[in-house]
Amino acid sequence: MIQKKGTDEEFTKRKLLIFDTNIFLTGIDFNLLKGIIYTPQKVIEEITVKRYLEKNRNIINRIQAALDSKKLILKAPSDKNLKKIEDRSKLSGDYNVLSDTDKEVLAIALDLLDDSNNDVIVYTNDYSMENLCSVLDIPFSPLIKKGIKSKIIWEVYCPICSKVYNAEDLNNPCEICGLKTKRRPKK
Repeated sequence: MIQKKGTDEEFTKRKLLIFDTNIFLTGIDFNLLKGIIYTPQKVIEEITVKRYLEKNRNIINRIQAALDSKKLILKAPSDKNLKKIEDRSKLSGDYNVLSDTDKEVLAIALDLLDDSNNDVIVYTNDYSMENLCSVLDIPFSPLIKKGIKSKIIWEVYCPICSKVYNAEDLNNPCEICGLKTKRRPKK
Protein backbone atom coordinates (compact mmCIF):
# COMPACT_ATOMS: atom_id res chain seq x y z
CA MET A 1 0.00 0.00 0.00
CA ILE A 2 1.31 3.46 -0.90
CA GLN A 3 1.25 6.00 1.88
CA LYS A 4 0.55 9.59 0.92
CA LYS A 5 2.28 12.26 2.94
CA GLY A 6 0.44 15.43 3.85
CA THR A 7 -3.16 16.25 4.59
CA ASP A 8 -6.19 15.71 2.36
CA GLU A 9 -6.48 19.51 2.08
CA GLU A 10 -2.97 19.74 0.61
CA PHE A 11 -3.89 17.18 -2.05
CA THR A 12 -7.15 18.90 -3.03
CA LYS A 13 -5.70 22.42 -3.33
CA ARG A 14 -5.22 23.56 -6.90
CA LYS A 15 -2.20 25.66 -7.83
CA LEU A 16 -3.48 28.72 -9.67
CA LEU A 17 -1.10 31.25 -11.18
CA ILE A 18 -2.32 34.70 -12.21
CA PHE A 19 -0.08 36.41 -14.76
CA ASP A 20 0.33 40.10 -15.44
CA THR A 21 1.33 41.20 -18.96
CA ASN A 22 4.97 41.70 -18.00
CA ILE A 23 5.32 38.04 -16.99
CA PHE A 24 4.28 36.81 -20.43
CA LEU A 25 6.69 39.33 -21.99
CA THR A 26 9.71 37.99 -20.04
CA GLY A 27 9.91 35.20 -22.60
CA ILE A 28 9.78 32.33 -20.09
CA ASP A 29 8.12 29.16 -21.26
CA PHE A 30 5.15 29.36 -18.92
CA ASN A 31 3.79 26.11 -20.36
CA LEU A 32 6.39 24.28 -18.27
CA LEU A 33 5.14 25.71 -14.96
CA LYS A 34 3.00 23.56 -12.70
CA GLY A 35 -0.52 24.82 -12.18
CA ILE A 36 -3.20 26.51 -14.21
CA ILE A 37 -2.57 30.06 -15.39
CA TYR A 38 -5.30 32.69 -15.31
CA THR A 39 -5.27 36.12 -16.88
CA PRO A 40 -7.84 38.62 -18.17
CA GLN A 41 -8.48 39.19 -21.88
CA LYS A 42 -6.94 42.67 -21.53
CA VAL A 43 -3.50 41.11 -20.90
CA ILE A 44 -3.69 39.27 -24.21
CA GLU A 45 -4.81 42.46 -25.94
CA GLU A 46 -1.75 44.29 -24.57
CA ILE A 47 0.54 41.59 -25.94
CA THR A 48 -1.10 41.40 -29.37
CA VAL A 49 -1.16 45.12 -30.22
CA LYS A 50 -0.27 45.62 -33.88
CA ARG A 51 3.02 47.48 -33.31
CA TYR A 52 4.43 44.61 -31.20
CA LEU A 53 2.82 41.74 -33.10
CA GLU A 54 5.95 40.57 -34.92
CA LYS A 55 8.21 41.06 -31.88
CA ASN A 56 5.85 39.01 -29.70
CA ARG A 57 5.16 36.24 -32.24
CA ASN A 58 6.77 33.47 -30.13
CA ILE A 59 4.93 34.62 -27.00
CA ILE A 60 1.63 34.73 -28.90
CA ASN A 61 2.23 31.18 -30.17
CA ARG A 62 2.90 29.96 -26.62
CA ILE A 63 -0.26 31.69 -25.40
CA GLN A 64 -2.32 30.04 -28.14
CA ALA A 65 -0.86 26.62 -27.29
CA ALA A 66 -1.63 27.17 -23.60
CA LEU A 67 -5.19 28.26 -24.41
CA ASP A 68 -5.69 25.19 -26.63
CA SER A 69 -4.42 22.84 -23.90
CA LYS A 70 -6.41 24.65 -21.18
CA LYS A 71 -3.15 25.45 -19.35
CA LEU A 72 -4.15 29.13 -19.70
CA ILE A 73 -7.66 30.32 -18.92
CA LEU A 74 -8.97 33.76 -19.77
CA LYS A 75 -11.15 34.99 -16.93
CA ALA A 76 -13.19 38.12 -16.36
CA PRO A 77 -13.07 39.51 -12.82
CA SER A 78 -16.20 39.88 -10.70
CA ASP A 79 -17.58 43.39 -10.31
CA LYS A 80 -17.46 42.94 -6.52
CA ASN A 81 -13.71 42.30 -6.41
CA LEU A 82 -12.94 44.86 -9.11
CA LYS A 83 -14.63 47.46 -6.90
CA LYS A 84 -12.67 46.19 -3.89
CA ILE A 85 -9.40 46.62 -5.84
CA GLU A 86 -10.35 50.15 -6.85
CA ASP A 87 -11.36 51.11 -3.30
CA ARG A 88 -8.25 49.63 -1.69
CA SER A 89 -5.93 51.13 -4.32
CA LYS A 90 -7.32 54.56 -3.48
CA LEU A 91 -6.51 53.96 0.19
CA SER A 92 -3.00 52.68 -0.59
CA GLY A 93 -2.32 55.50 -3.06
CA ASP A 94 -1.78 53.13 -5.98
CA TYR A 95 -5.03 53.96 -7.80
CA ASN A 96 -3.74 56.13 -10.65
CA VAL A 97 -0.55 54.11 -11.05
CA LEU A 98 -2.40 50.87 -11.77
CA SER A 99 -3.87 50.32 -15.23
CA ASP A 100 -7.33 48.84 -15.75
CA THR A 101 -5.57 45.63 -16.77
CA ASP A 102 -3.59 45.57 -13.51
CA LYS A 103 -6.80 46.03 -11.53
CA GLU A 104 -8.43 43.14 -13.41
CA VAL A 105 -5.46 40.84 -12.72
CA LEU A 106 -5.71 41.57 -8.98
CA ALA A 107 -9.51 41.20 -8.93
CA ILE A 108 -9.17 37.78 -10.56
CA ALA A 109 -6.75 36.81 -7.77
CA LEU A 110 -9.37 37.80 -5.18
CA ASP A 111 -12.03 35.83 -7.08
CA LEU A 112 -9.86 32.71 -7.06
CA LEU A 113 -8.89 33.21 -3.40
CA ASP A 114 -12.59 33.22 -2.46
CA ASP A 115 -12.45 29.45 -2.95
CA SER A 116 -10.28 28.25 -0.05
CA ASN A 117 -9.26 25.12 -1.98
CA ASN A 118 -7.02 27.20 -4.24
CA ASP A 119 -3.33 27.92 -3.81
CA VAL A 120 -3.23 31.28 -5.62
CA ILE A 121 -0.21 33.41 -6.51
CA VAL A 122 0.03 36.54 -8.64
CA TYR A 123 3.13 36.84 -10.81
CA THR A 124 4.07 40.42 -11.65
CA ASN A 125 7.12 42.64 -11.95
CA ASP A 126 5.06 45.74 -11.18
CA TYR A 127 5.87 47.35 -7.80
CA SER A 128 2.45 48.99 -7.45
CA MET A 129 0.70 45.67 -8.03
CA GLU A 130 3.01 44.01 -5.50
CA ASN A 131 2.24 46.79 -3.03
CA LEU A 132 -1.51 46.33 -3.39
CA CYS A 133 -1.08 42.56 -3.10
CA SER A 134 0.67 43.20 0.23
CA VAL A 135 -2.16 45.44 1.39
CA LEU A 136 -4.78 42.81 0.43
CA ASP A 137 -2.78 39.75 1.60
CA ILE A 138 -2.69 38.32 -1.93
CA PRO A 139 0.32 36.03 -2.39
CA PHE A 140 2.61 37.35 -5.15
CA SER A 141 6.00 36.80 -6.68
CA PRO A 142 8.11 38.77 -9.13
CA LEU A 143 10.07 37.10 -11.91
CA ILE A 144 13.58 38.16 -12.96
CA LYS A 145 13.81 41.14 -10.58
CA LYS A 146 13.54 41.70 -6.85
CA GLY A 147 10.12 42.50 -5.50
CA ILE A 148 9.08 45.03 -2.90
CA LYS A 149 10.43 44.69 0.63
CA SER A 150 7.43 46.14 2.48
CA LYS A 151 4.06 47.63 1.72
CA ILE A 152 3.79 51.39 1.32
CA ILE A 153 0.81 53.64 1.78
CA TRP A 154 1.20 56.51 -0.66
CA GLU A 155 -0.17 60.02 -0.53
CA VAL A 156 -0.62 62.38 -3.46
CA TYR A 157 0.68 65.88 -2.83
CA CYS A 158 1.88 69.08 -4.47
CA PRO A 159 5.69 69.35 -4.25
CA ILE A 160 5.50 73.17 -4.04
CA CYS A 161 2.69 73.99 -1.61
CA SER A 162 2.46 70.50 0.05
CA LYS A 163 -1.33 70.25 -0.29
CA VAL A 164 -2.40 66.62 0.00
CA TYR A 165 -4.88 65.18 -2.51
CA ASN A 166 -6.83 61.95 -3.07
CA ALA A 167 -5.02 59.08 -4.84
CA GLU A 168 -7.06 59.55 -8.01
CA ASP A 169 -5.68 63.12 -8.32
CA LEU A 170 -2.14 61.90 -9.10
CA ASN A 171 -0.57 63.83 -12.01
CA ASN A 172 -3.36 66.43 -11.98
CA PRO A 173 -2.47 70.11 -11.55
CA CYS A 174 -2.54 71.47 -7.99
CA GLU A 175 -5.58 73.67 -7.47
CA ILE A 176 -3.45 76.19 -5.56
CA CYS A 177 -0.25 76.58 -7.57
CA GLY A 178 -0.93 74.57 -10.75
CA LEU A 179 2.08 72.21 -10.46
CA LYS A 180 1.54 68.55 -11.38
CA THR A 181 0.85 66.42 -8.27
CA LYS A 182 3.20 63.58 -7.29
CA ARG A 183 3.16 60.78 -4.77
CA ARG A 184 5.32 59.98 -1.75
CA PRO A 185 5.21 57.45 1.06
CA LYS A 186 2.80 58.59 3.75
CA LYS A 187 4.47 59.47 7.04
